[in-house]
Amino acid sequence: MSKKYNAPECYTHNFVTVFRLYLLFLTCILSGCVNIPDSYAPPVQRKPLGGTEPNPIGHFVQMGDLNATAYIVKDVAEGAEAGSWRWARKRPELRFFLDNTANLSFKVDFSIAETLLRETGPVTISIFINGHPLDVLKYSEAGEKHFEKPVPADFLRAKSMNFAAMEIDKIWVSKSDGAVLGFILTRAGFTQ
Repeated sequence: MSKKYNAPECYTHNFVTVFRLYLLFLTCILSGCVNIPDSYAPPVQRKPLGGTEPNPIGHFVQMGDLNATAYIVKDVAEGAEAGSWRWARKRPELRFFLDNTANLSFKVDFSIAETLLRETGPVTISIFINGHPLDVLKYSEAGEKHFEKPVPADFLRAKSMNFAAMEIDKIWVSKSDGAVLGFILTRAGFTQ
């Protein structure tokens, strides 16, 4: 026997289906009416027209600075002792970047260890700027030393690397491991 549908039940079923489709249609349309702000791509990144990249090497260095190794050319110990000084050997050399060369002095703080001086006797330290002799220092006593002297402008190069060397005439060589020690370097560089 076949099932008979009466008219009101068939219309009710169709009406519910159409009503559901109508609600779905309204939901889709209304969800498209949200006010979404405009978005823009970030601007293109460009380097400035003038100037150069910042140089990590400046005109002065403390041996305890994190970037001190960038200044060291040769004959200076790798790590800082007590976070503030380093052992220098026979001819320690440092490099510095100078923007200008007018009215500059070379300044250095260092120490001569008493135990080394006792074995080597009096020492002489010669200071060179870009290969030019600046001064000769003689020491017969241990302790902290400070040197500062104006540098002739023709010894220096503007907007370039400049090299400062300090050569000690007598070094101490360890009998046990062959370590070479000259003096203790604390800070050095150029000031106005």
